[in-house]
Amino acid sequence: MPGAYGVQLFADEAESPAVATAMLGAGTRFARLPVQWRWIEPSLASPPAYDWHVIDPAIRELNETGILPVAVLYTRPEWASTDGCGPIDRVPIAAYQRYIGDLVERFDGDRIADAPGSPVIRYWEIENEPDFDPLNSGGEPNHGSCFGGARAAAYAEHLRATWLAIKAADPSAVVIFGGVAYERFYNKLDYSPSGPFDYHFVGTVLTAMTQVHGAEPGYPYFDWMAVHVYNDYRNSWDGTPPYNQELSAKLAEFRDSQLHQAGVYDLRERPLAITEVGLASAPADQWTLRNETLQAHYPGQVMARAKAANVRAVMWFIGKDRFTGSCSNIYDWQTFGLIKSMAVYEAARACPANPLTGYVVGADNQAKLAHAAFRTAQTQIGALDFESALGLGLTGSADIEAYRLRDPVSGAYTVVAFTDNGERLGRRGVPLLSRFMTFDASVLPGWTGRIAVTDYRGVTTYRSGSSIVLTIEQSPVYVRPD
Repeated sequence: MPGAYGVQLFADEAESPAVATAMLGAGTRFARLPVQWRWIEPSLASPPAYDWHVIDPAIRELNETGILPVAVLYTRPEWASTDGCGPIDRVPIAAYQRYIGDLVERFDGDRIADAPGSPVIRYWEIENEPDFDPLNSGGEPNHGSCFGGARAAAYAEHLRATWLAIKAADPSAVVIFGGVAYERFYNKLDYSPSGPFDYHFVGTVLTAMTQVHGAEPGYPYFDWMAVHVYNDYRNSWDGTPPYNQELSAKLAEFRDSQLHQAGVYDLRERPLAITEVGLASAPADQWTLRNETLQAHYPGQVMARAKAANVRAVMWFIGKDRFTGSCSNIYDWQTFGLIKSMAVYEAARACPANPLTGYVVGADNQAKLAHAAFRTAQTQIGALDFESALGLGLTGSADIEAYRLRDPVSGAYTVVAFTDNGERLGRRGVPLLSRFMTFDASVLPGWTGRIAVTDYRGVTTYRSGSSIVLTIEQSPVYVRPD
């Protein structure tokens, strides 16, 4: 699906025309949006009493702006679930399926029992980081879902029940396996840092699903698989440079280790989505430098690697800065957004010691450099098909990642290139890399002797020659024949 790049928004942001317009200006095509049962149906009643006002305005605004919603379904009301993040154990599963059916019917666009204006949701993600294990969390709060460990088989049944309810209401809907954190495991040998997530979760779910429901027509009861990727944890996955690293290495390991069990199932060809990926622009600490320039280097890297890994969709976390917390804990204040928040700025300034020194906001929804970088990456390669990762003989350095992509309509080629030092972006004490790469007909088919070079900010310059040497740094450049 060319151009399937989006952002995470929350309902209060998505219903704002200013925020939705800013996201469209970044080239966003999708918005991942939490849809929480506990807020929509807080009380059990007959007939059901839904509070659609918590979600209707956001879906309507996204539809009117031209952004496709991806609804992530999680949390449960107290009357349905003991803990609100795991299995539905206080009422029959049919009560949940009734809610799901009514929800999907409201947003299927068929003008039968639709929300006002018939706004549409076609993409439904079932839970958020369901690999969280509450029995191995050490008191850390979950992120909406908690099916890890002994509950994994229960997620298989939950996923199947949700799929059946969604498809009954809208057969054209796309059902997405809940994006797993797939980091910070408590049960993976020789892995650090540890945390509350179950390494074996996906494999356990798929084994249970296969053994119990493998012969059924809806098996495996999801259309896309989903995983989350954060640059801070890249060293846990890095292999041989230049290409078996970061996002690429994590997805390769995930497909081989979790989507395939010899003699049981092989789902490696299922479409894969990254429903969270991001890098904060602040705050910095003693180990990691954070700023808006470093953050802006990441969107183009992500999109290029995702294209090479045959990823169906990528969702940047998040669209707008929103996190605040304890004034004494800087990590409560991480600014992942593409645009700034006046509310966050004012809250930080009110602290005795500002946790976001250097975070300056002239107006709410002010665009960061990452906003331009996201738009540039989307404009330059969003609609292109991946062709190849260029080898050392063409790049001249194992420190360069260079990907060649082709326009399926015109046949024209683009190469996106950047350096990688094998460490998370901003790690202190690790020098940034600058290397030279020669562009000629062997690198760019359709060579004319003149190239257009677009930097990560979207600024284009032109160079001419029989071969042209460019300086490649960690900020991506997009090169095409002119």
